[in-house]
Amino acid sequence: MSEGGSLRVQALLDRWFVAAIVGCLAVATIGGVLVHGAYIDPGTHQEQREVDEWRANGSFTHHSVVRNVSFDTPFEPGTTVRDRDIYFQRVMPVLTGEFVFATTGTENPVNLTVDRRLVVESVEETSFDSSEESTVFWQETQTLGINRTVHQPDSVTTVPFDVNVTRTFEEANNVSDRLDSPGETRSEILVTVVATRQSDDATPRRLTFSLPITSDSGIYRVAGTPRTEPFTETTTVTVQNEPSTLGQVGGPLLAAVGVLGALGLAGARYRGALSLTEQEREWLAYRDDRTDFDEWISTVRLPDDVENLPVAEAETLADLVDVAIDSDNPVLESAAGEEYYVVHDGYRYAFEAPPKPERDDLHSPDTSDSSSDDEPAVTANGGGDPLDEFEA
Repeated sequence: MSEGGSLRVQALLDRWFVAAIVGCLAVATIGGVLVHGAYIDPGTHQEQREVDEWRANGSFTHHSVVRNVSFDTPFEPGTTVRDRDIYFQRVMPVLTGEFVFATTGTENPVNLTVDRRLVVESVEETSFDSSEESTVFWQETQTLGINRTVHQPDSVTTVPFDVNVTRTFEEANNVSDRLDSPGETRSEILVTVVATRQSDDATPRRLTFSLPITSDSGIYRVAGTPRTEPFTETTTVTVQNEPSTLGQVGGPLLAAVGVLGALGLAGARYRGALSLTEQEREWLAYRDDRTDFDEWISTVRLPDDVENLPVAEAETLADLVDVAIDSDNPVLESAAGEEYYVVHDGYRYAFEAPPKPERDDLHSPDTSDSSSDDEPAVTANGGGDPLDEFEA
C-alpha cells in the first residue's frame, strides 16, 4: 500500500460510513439469497421421463373360398384356401381376411381406431444408379370400413376385410386402357391404426400396415409381412434443482463477509477507530500537496548565506507553492524531505512538513508539535543547526 494508504482508507470509511454499511448489508443480503437458494429452497423444474416401453404388433391373415366353375380344377368348389402367396383369379376371386392387432409390455387397455382402405393405382418404377423412383399415373381409394374398439392387454383384436380382387383388377385394367396408362396396375389393403393407451399423459400413436396385392396372368399375389412398432411413453415430473457451486460456497462466504464487515465497521465507529486525529489529517493534507505539486519541487543544498535570510513561514505546502508560482521560483526540498523553501527578494519562505503519525499513537493527544531539546532539526544543507536559527 502507498505511503499513508491505511490512513486514507480510514478517512474514506469515516466519511462514507453509511454507504459502507449499506454495501456490507447488500453483500450479506446477496449471500443470504444464495444460501436460501442452495440449501433451503433450490426451486424445481419440469422434466420428461420415460415411464415404460410397449409394442404394437400388426399382421394380416387371409383366405379365399373356391367357387364353382364349369371346368375341372385341382381345388374342390366350396373349400377354403388360406394364407397363400398366390391365388387364382378365376376360381378364387374374393380375398377375405382379418387385420390382427396385438400389444406387448402394457398393462393398460388401448383405445383403437382402425381405418381400412383399398388403394388401386397405376405405377411405373424407374431406376437411377442405385436408387429407384416411382411414378404414379393414377390412383383410386375405396373405403372398407372404420372400427373403433378397446384392445385389452394380452389379447388379440381382429378387424375383417373383404375384397373382390379379380373384379378390382379387371376394372383397373379398363381404366388404364381408356387412359392409355403405361404403368403397372397394383393394389393394396391399407390399414391405418390410431392407438392410445388408457393412462395419464398417453400419446396417440399412428401406425400404418399394408397388404400389397399384384396381378399376373390369371393369378394374384399377396405379400403381407407382420410388423412390430416399439413405443416409449413419457411423463412430466417435477424435479428439485441441484444447488450451484456459487450458491453452496459463495453464498455463505458472502453472507459472512457482509455481516462481519458491517459489525466490524460499526464497532470501529463506536470505538472512534475510524476518525482521524488533527495530526493525521494535517499529515495526509501535506502528502496530498506533495504529490500534486511534485513538478515544482527540487531537492538541493542551500548555500550558507541563504540560511541567514529572514524567514517567512507558510502554513501549508500549497501556500509555499503559490509563492513559488507567483515569484517564478522553484520549491527547494531538504535532503531529508522534511523542510521546503522558496528564496525570493531577500526572504526565505519556509514550510516544515508535519511529523508522520505513528500507528501505536493513534487517537492519543498530539505531543509532537515541537522537537525536544536533544532532537536536531534538519536544515536545507543537511547541518545540525536548530530550525529556530532560521526564524526571523
